[in-house]
Amino acid sequence: MATLVAHMTELEAVNQMLRSIGESGVNVLNSGQIDAAQAQATLAEVSRRIQAQGWHANTRRAVSLPLNASGQFVVGVNALSVDTVNVTSGRRNSTPSPSSFYNVMLKRSADDTKYLLYDVDNDTEVWTTPSTMTVDIVEYLKFTHLPLLLQTYIYKAAAHEFQKSSVSSQVLFQFTKEDVDEAQIHASQEDSANEDNNILRDSPESREVLYRNNPLYT
Repeated sequence: MATLVAHMTELEAVNQMLRSIGESGVNVLNSGQIDAAQAQATLAEVSRRIQAQGWHANTRRAVSLPLNASGQFVVGVNALSVDTVNVTSGRRNSTPSPSSFYNVMLKRSADDTKYLLYDVDNDTEVWTTPSTMTVDIVEYLKFTHLPLLLQTYIYKAAAHEFQKSSVSSQVLFQFTKEDVDEAQIHASQEDSANEDNNILRDSPESREVLYRNNPLYT
């Protein structure tokens, strides 16, 4: 019995895009078929753009970056964006990480070998303090590593872009746009559900109100 695979492959997504303009699918990627190559390139471009918005599935929270021997905070080459954050236990006497007090940006190193955190205020990539930086990192993941509903949103958005450049049919444009909108809603709903946002847990102001008369909250 064949193993059931829940997630889409990149080949399946490309073939869905080809079918959206009435083209036959291909058996392998890099088949040499011009439309297939264009569809694959469009899928990669749209995937990068949508993932850059930051989803629960491709965001690593509260990552502690150590200062390397060169005084740099190095970030992986698949990082799309980085945000410094303060992490506390949620109690009033917690000591937060000071990371968000630093003005940083994601930048290519001067020697063009890596991506790192750049000290905007001091106009340098070399840090003397702090020794660690706490950040949320939005990463660019392979299509096959994404949740199914996010995959669906990406390939349908890519099919919409592909159709505009390949066929430019007003009827197809409207159909694919409706597909994109519906897929975006489903992906966003799943993302919100998986993130488990809780205003009482995630908002310091709400915690203060909730626990202000609790003698155990000190």
